[in-house]
Amino acid sequence: MKKKYETPKYIKIALDIAYRIYNDDLKEGSKVSGRSTLASKYNVSPETIRRSIALLKDMNVVKVTEKSGISILSKKQAYHFIQNFKLKDSVSKLKDETNKLILQKKEIEEHIEKNIISIIEYSSQLRNIDLIHPYKLQIPQNSSIIGKTIVDTNFWQNTKATILGIKRNNDFIISPGPLLDFRENDIILFVGTDGVLQNVESFINK
Repeated sequence: MKKKYETPKYIKIALDIAYRIYNDDLKEGSKVSGRSTLASKYNVSPETIRRSIALLKDMNVVKVTEKSGISILSKKQAYHFIQNFKLKDSVSKLKDETNKLILQKKEIEEHIEKNIISIIEYSSQLRNIDLIHPYKLQIPQNSSIIGKTIVDTNFWQNTKATILGIKRNNDFIISPGPLLDFRENDIILFVGTDGVLQNVESFINK
């Protein structure tokens, strides 16, 4: 499972400094404490501080010179840095959420597929007891649904049948999506309540 995105510490420190500049705790033209002092303040290594300052320097928030040290350049650029991070952070969170949804969708689809396979395997047994069982019908030549998708034909609305799978040549498509198109000689495997067999037979032979 993909690890959840977490903001690195050097970015958090850069953001903290940017917020201090934007809130006028640090004024334009003033000096920032040296790297060693900042490292002690934030309880991190000097290398982490170096990366933080490098981010702010790249955005023209601060200026770094050997003699003068770290100077505040622009409150406006500090604001841009904060907004730019918020956008990237939102995208990262959306990606995390999307990855979770994709994983959940995959798990649901796998569960559905297992259930459908079980129904198919036990269909002969289900016919002998008072439970719903699957039917099979082949799409004939010149059927009105050939070339149309499941959603285009409003298959369930017109037949009250739930499609479990479609056998096409040597392939079996389990739990087909709404955009799957019907083709001549496809064998539809479906379930439904009383009368569903006649409904589907009438519908595909129109």
